[in-house]
Amino acid sequence: MSYLRYLALLLFFLASSVMAYPLVIVVESYHPENAWDKAYLNGLRSKLDGVAELDFIALDTKRLPTSAHLEQADLAFYEIQQKKPDLVVLGDDAALALLGPRLARMKMPVVFLGINADPAQYFGGKLPENITGVIERPLYQQNFNLIRELLPQAKNILVLLDQDRSAYFIQADIQRLKHNDIDVVLVNNYSLWQNKVMNASLQYDAIVLGTYQALIGANGQHVEADEVMSWTRAHSPVPIFGFWDVAISRQVLPVQQSSPGHLIFSRAQANYWKIQIPRKMSKRVSWLP
Repeated sequence: MSYLRYLALLLFFLASSVMAYPLVIVVESYHPENAWDKAYLNGLRSKLDGVAELDFIALDTKRLPTSAHLEQADLAFYEIQQKKPDLVVLGDDAALALLGPRLARMKMPVVFLGINADPAQYFGGKLPENITGVIERPLYQQNFNLIRELLPQAKNILVLLDQDRSAYFIQADIQRLKHNDIDVVLVNNYSLWQNKVMNASLQYDAIVLGTYQALIGANGQHVEADEVMSWTRAHSPVPIFGFWDVAISRQVLPVQQSSPGHLIFSRAQANYWKIQIPRKMSKRVSWLP
């Protein structure tokens, strides 16, 4: 990822100037067990090991109620103030929204990643000079086009999301495409999610999973993402697709198109739904079990 090369280069110069490893604090919006967090944390470690001292703070906003998010951010900000890092990395929208403006006022160097919104909106419309990073934009239209190619008889598609902060930005991006045959539904309750999945075939020919890690169960507690994915895969009456490879790795069908048109498929799910992958796609496909 390009931002990792940028970080490594920046930290190399920092280390050279102070003759010691610079301290980098990484603030996760979610939690280290989350598949997306695992991916970028491993990426950071692989590039920055031997270049910087890494410290990690998890805001845990997928599992904790919204009412606890500000307190989590306060604790993280206090730790940053005490440790005085050379650089802060903010992962995802919650971390940038809750900590970005405060770090900007400190003139703290910040690199963000995985941002679904326009990052400038968290700073009154203009990104501060000490803050840079990478936004996240799944190729929605290309994904929908691919689904149509794989399922030529499909008429209506359901995009199913939880009600995490990022879900609203995803919803807005998809709605801007103005497709009358694609519905974007946000739910925060696991039983409602299950109902939407089990009854999907009454209205839809495919489901696309977006965010699903912030669902609340009947007991008021967070439902683990692996449980949501396993149940959804087992009970969906229509083929399931995903925008990110963290969904594919849990044996949902496609779709991830990062870089120029690279595709990731679950072989088991493609076989289950009897979906034939066109030969012209074969060189662009990575298969997972």
